[in-house]
Amino acid sequence: MLQNYLKIAWRNLFRNKLHSAVNIGGLIIGFTIGIATLFITYLQLTVNSQHVNGKRLYEVYDVFHNPGGDHYDNSFAFGPGPAYKAEAPLVERMTRIGDGGNQVEYKGRMLTIPVTTVDADFLSMFTVPSVKGRGADALRELTDAVVTEETAKTIFGNEDPIGKHIRVSAGSRLQELVVSAVVKDPLNSSVKFGLLYRLENVPDYAARNKGWDDRGLSLYVELREGASQRQAELQLKEIDRKHVPDRYTDMAKKGAKADVYGDLWATRLLPMKEVPFSTEVNGHRAKPMSEILLSMSVGLFIILIACFNFVNISLASAFTRSREVGVRKCLGAGRGRLFLQLWGESLMVCVVAFGISLLLVNILLHTVDAFRVARLGLESIRLRPGFIALMLGLLLFVSLAAGGYPSLVMIRFKAVETLKGRVSLSRKSGLRSSLIVLQFVIACVMISCTYIMYQQYQYLRHADLGMVKEGVISVPLHFPEKGHEVIAKLRTRLAVDPRILSVSGANINLGRGTDHRTVHIGTGFTYKGRDVNTLRAMVDYDYLKTIGVKLLDGRDFAPGYATDTVNNVVISESMAKQLQEKDIVGKTIVLDSAKHSGWHVVGVFPDYHLYTMAEAVEPLTLTINLNDEIPYVFIKTSGRDLIGTMDAVKREMAQLEPGQEFKGSFVDDNVNDWYSDERGASMIFSIAAGIAILLSCSGLLAMVLLIIQQRVKEIGVRKVLGASVGSISLLVSREFVGLVGLAVVIATPIAWFAIHSWIQHYPYRIGVTFGDFLLVGVVAIGFALVTIGFNTVRAARQNPVAALRSE
Repeated sequence: MLQNYLKIAWRNLFRNKLHSAVNIGGLIIGFTIGIATLFITYLQLTVNSQHVNGKRLYEVYDVFHNPGGDHYDNSFAFGPGPAYKAEAPLVERMTRIGDGGNQVEYKGRMLTIPVTTVDADFLSMFTVPSVKGRGADALRELTDAVVTEETAKTIFGNEDPIGKHIRVSAGSRLQELVVSAVVKDPLNSSVKFGLLYRLENVPDYAARNKGWDDRGLSLYVELREGASQRQAELQLKEIDRKHVPDRYTDMAKKGAKADVYGDLWATRLLPMKEVPFSTEVNGHRAKPMSEILLSMSVGLFIILIACFNFVNISLASAFTRSREVGVRKCLGAGRGRLFLQLWGESLMVCVVAFGISLLLVNILLHTVDAFRVARLGLESIRLRPGFIALMLGLLLFVSLAAGGYPSLVMIRFKAVETLKGRVSLSRKSGLRSSLIVLQFVIACVMISCTYIMYQQYQYLRHADLGMVKEGVISVPLHFPEKGHEVIAKLRTRLAVDPRILSVSGANINLGRGTDHRTVHIGTGFTYKGRDVNTLRAMVDYDYLKTIGVKLLDGRDFAPGYATDTVNNVVISESMAKQLQEKDIVGKTIVLDSAKHSGWHVVGVFPDYHLYTMAEAVEPLTLTINLNDEIPYVFIKTSGRDLIGTMDAVKREMAQLEPGQEFKGSFVDDNVNDWYSDERGASMIFSIAAGIAILLSCSGLLAMVLLIIQQRVKEIGVRKVLGASVGSISLLVSREFVGLVGLAVVIATPIAWFAIHSWIQHYPYRIGVTFGDFLLVGVVAIGFALVTIGFNTVRAARQNPVAALRSE
């Protein structure tokens, strides 16, 4: 019996080649996109799920209830972590995580590798499978270093890394360490690293370990079994009161508002599972849940469109199999057996499409280098019961949604009517019309979102940043502690080159450079009773000149002023407004902190975008200190012969940092890389929108051909009676064009709401007008007209004699 059903199903596939091609092709596209998006969504939603102690792990953060709104800070000084572990009974383990630089030396080769400093508890808290060497105690000794598989391959090649001596950046020096373990790359974890070593190796650790004010480290704790989050937070509160009582006094002076627990500020715990999605605590490092759900919706929408096509075509072609159903009923076939046969045919089509889609997804992940992390992530979760259940559930859902309903309709045919040939496709079907409308609603929403997202991306790319990005070269330095020295030498060496206009540097890169690193350093204080917050950037001479920012008042830093390197600052316009001084230049800002003698303002410059335009411009203070580390050199060029100029800079840097890799880039390219997420989202939506309209039009094409096939004699009669080609074409197509027009009307408010909610995340954005959606509607109707018109005109022009000959 099963063999007979398979033969019939196989024959039916080849009997209606066009319909089978549309169904299978649509399902392949839908499954491919659906599997890819669901896989990526699964990875994103299961970040940190591999940590065995995940339910007891928390990220520590402070929340300050300032009068102007809550301020969240997840960076800590060296002191709080050890205090919490020693004095809070509910805290079992603790680790601080810091940036250890990016320099690793092995056998005389200097390599650029991200280095992370942690405490000894790190490997006991986070589940990081060991490949070689010691396991959870791999950081037992101060000289221990732990590397990931990728890092081990970069440093040692095919050598065994265990026991090898390397020199790793630790502040301004290189610390000799011994590799004690190789671990798996932390792919699906919010805590990323390439090389780990103990935090105690950083300079001045003993002195800094007692400090509570100099923030810069992330802090994680593991609570004891059975401990509640709120109980632990109460214990941390008592420890804070003991070590930093002045903070409570300062917050009260500022007029801070107490929260529901009566706290003006407090140390809170964020569960590890929420860390990847908390934009309040982790800012730009977190991925909003709305974006994850949006990407998942794209895949599901494509699958739905493919399912709608399948349902519509199956219903439309059901009348061609009515006699078969009638004969089977007369021979005694029950409804259950008929349903299993008909649904089994749909399931076979779905299984074939699903298998091909899995192959396509695998090829995509293994051939496109950009999907390397996703490929490794898939290999790590493909055997998880949850992921397998998700894939099988997707297959079952599609087979039931696409083939279940048409099968139910067909088994309800009356045997007598089917044998008499009285069963035919209804010209007007509420379900068929609804599915066509839904298809085009989804397609129109996707096209609208794609169009607006692309416009927003272009706006961000080309917006005025308040600085000059064209013709400026950014060069990351391998030894930031020698930054001022390198800049001074480079300035002298390039002074004779007419293509070089100025040379400077800073501790913050412009755009996302080749090292993909960025730094946010903030300072908050009270000035004359007002709460003042500012970003800080450490710079070299000619910084503003190099980036093309002209002063509004005062002067820039200059070598002739000795006090410039002591306490002089140049501030932005918004920083000056915070201070509310009529003539701020020449005044000294006395900070409410015993550690600062004050800042003397020598100049004011207009605000510019130091960071991406996805973030609002913040007040900025520039300082210059020859002891500060300067990781980036900026070189302003004339704009002529950019390639030759870059080669000249590369030659000079080879002399100043011999044996080091040159990673220079142009600032305008760096700025474009700021918006790689927006570019990627725009590209994904463009592809999805194209596929959506293609699938919708292919389904519409199949429907039109079936309607024409059923009305061929009617068309012949109308032509004999004198109907024109135009009137016949309008007769057949007006219903479908009306449905597409209705879809445009329904899609417009949905698209406006979706895109309006998305674009509100950007402080600088384009205006969304009705004309944008009108253009999308015209495009959708145009595609539909082309799809419908060609076939209706061809049918109307056929010789009516051929259609009426059997009459």
